[in-house]
Amino acid sequence: MSTSESRATSRRPRPKRPPTSLLVLVLLVALAGAGGALLRLVVGELIPEQGMKFPWTTLAINLSGSGLLGLLIGAARARTSTPDWVVPTFGTGLLASYTTFSAVILAAMPSMPGSAYDGLAAVTYVSPGAMEMLTYLFISVLGSTAAAAAGLTISRALFGQIGAESADLGVSSEGHHGS
Repeated sequence: MSTSESRATSRRPRPKRPPTSLLVLVLLVALAGAGGALLRLVVGELIPEQGMKFPWTTLAINLSGSGLLGLLIGAARARTSTPDWVVPTFGTGLLASYTTFSAVILAAMPSMPGSAYDGLAAVTYVSPGAMEMLTYLFISVLGSTAAAAAGLTISRALFGQIGAESADLGVSSEGHHGS
């Protein structure tokens, strides 16, 4: 077999895998979700927020998880051979339970005077002011969005982009806008 024939043979599309059953997918997402929750617990124990005026641990978890989610989505989109269970398992399961917006809100609530969360501030960390928490919320939303975008950009640089057209931007790989 010549070199050109072996290249042509290696470029043949792989046979399509059968879709993952719903039961298997649910089990994979549940297991990965438990793993993400445990990972978040471990990070929280290693870097406790008690005594902090700003919830740095929650912010670091959400920023890192958003970046990893961007990497995952970008890599899965660039690699057509990615199994259909990968993104739900690691995106919805692992990373969604590792990063939670509810933790951001819980961190912000003690700063609201007269709320039901007044006792929480004494237990979790030094109660910040309302302005600090608004800043924290702004940084969390903007930073997590930027981290996800950075993850997508890095994965595109590492793995390339599938097809001639970008599905999300309508821009071809040559930079021309699609019709």
